[in-house]
Amino acid sequence: MSVAAWVNADSDSPVKGVVAGCCGTIVAQRDVNGWALRFDGRNAGQEMEFIVQPGWQGDGGFGAPQFDKGKWHHIVGVVADKEMFLYVDGKLEKEQNYNGPMSTGGSEMEIGHASDGGFVGIIDEVLIYNKALSANEVKQVFEANGLPVQPQNKLATRWGQIKTSF
Repeated sequence: MSVAAWVNADSDSPVKGVVAGCCGTIVAQRDVNGWALRFDGRNAGQEMEFIVQPGWQGDGGFGAPQFDKGKWHHIVGVVADKEMFLYVDGKLEKEQNYNGPMSTGGSEMEIGHASDGGFVGIIDEVLIYNKALSANEVKQVFEANGLPVQPQNKLATRWGQIKTSF
């Protein structure tokens, strides 16, 4: 499987979580044996991480350095048979062995927030694949011309402002 998203952090600590510094879900399927792309401030120098069940493999060490506030970055997590990969801006950042199998039987999908916290910033162009993308495919997705993002006065942005004001 593969998951990708464009993210733009809104602060130097882009997380609003239950545990201090953790866990800013970008996109996740976490209700049953799932996975998550997230910010975890407890892992200095590896805050942007990809974690996968069983055992939340990647937690506490399978990440990329924190993204600069106000800058867009593309992050991709890939599980391919017995390996996990993390890409940032089209380039391989990390790889490690994966001890599966992954069995995501849940129906709960979360973008921007989970029970343990949410990502503070903008999330765009979330893609979830039922296959492991190759390095070339990751690069193609990164280089693809998406739609220009002008978030001011858009429904999703307005709704986010309403939700956070309560």
